[in-house]
Amino acid sequence: IIEMEKIKKLRKLLIDENISGYIVPKNDEFFGEYTPYHNDRLDYISNFSGSYGFALILKNRNYLFVDGRYTIQANDQSGKVFKIITLPNQIPYDLLKSHNLQIGYDPKLFTTKMLNRFFVGWNAKLIPLKKNLIDKIWKREIQRNKGKFYKLPDQSGSRTLNSKLNKVVNNLKKNNADFQFITASENSAWLFNIRGSDSKYSPIPYCYILIDKKGKINFFCDLSKISKKMRRVFNKINFLKIEKTSHILSQIKKKKFIIDKDTCSSYFESIILKNNLILECNDLIYELKAIKTHQEIKNIQRAHIYDGAALTKYLFWIKI
Repeated sequence: IIEMEKIKKLRKLLIDENISGYIVPKNDEFFGEYTPYHNDRLDYISNFSGSYGFALILKNRNYLFVDGRYTIQANDQSGKVFKIITLPNQIPYDLLKSHNLQIGYDPKLFTTKMLNRFFVGWNAKLIPLKKNLIDKIWKREIQRNKGKFYKLPDQSGSRTLNSKLNKVVNNLKKNNADFQFITASENSAWLFNIRGSDSKYSPIPYCYILIDKKGKINFFCDLSKISKKMRRVFNKINFLKIEKTSHILSQIKKKKFIIDKDTCSSYFESIILKNNLILECNDLIYELKAIKTHQEIKNIQRAHIYDGAALTKYLFWIKI
């Protein structure tokens, strides 16, 4: 079985790293709903193609944790090599609470919230590793989408960047915070009224945004996706290579941050916490974008009409 051969390679790395096991999640570093094939490490190691789950690979056992939507599929695709566990009926704590294990993970692929939910409270010690172990054994050519980010047309009906930014900055001042670090790509898309083609089924731009209480913006992304026209439109924004995110964050000291704990990786969170304080505040953008303008509501209604017509045509085609 191909998956077993991959696991044997991974287990050799467990010995090299002096750890008992390794966690492989479905998501990539952007925590989106859809994971590009070249980042789908869970599919690579387990052959499981569902949209949610994670594997825990130990030296003598393999577990695949999925939710109830995927129990049958996971057994069919991965059951010969992995013991399938349905969440939340059982979590890693229930299976391994009596074991004293050293479990490795890639901190760029987990939030602290995720780790606390599934792995904190048992005898295992979680070990963040600098290099992803799946990447060490998975030799593939990464073909990233080259589509550029683009600005939504004015008739989209969304509020302007300045009006949205003012609300974010006012929220920083209200909470006596110095910075907001935006890691949810869909929130960045909403704030800037932009879209991208980084995800196969959703027009989101992969990026990180750092905003200070004066409204200064650092926009971290693949710079090849920023056109000259976009630079002219957003001429007050500092566009930076996404690889510089950790360096810029590490230069900030003795400040107060607001982050999104659902999408800010433990990697970035630990960098911020080394010299700063993270406030117990939610990302305000989730609340702001839930309030639609009149034009947005009209556009949503139109979209449902088109969607309904397409579905009707599809059902009619099936019946024929």
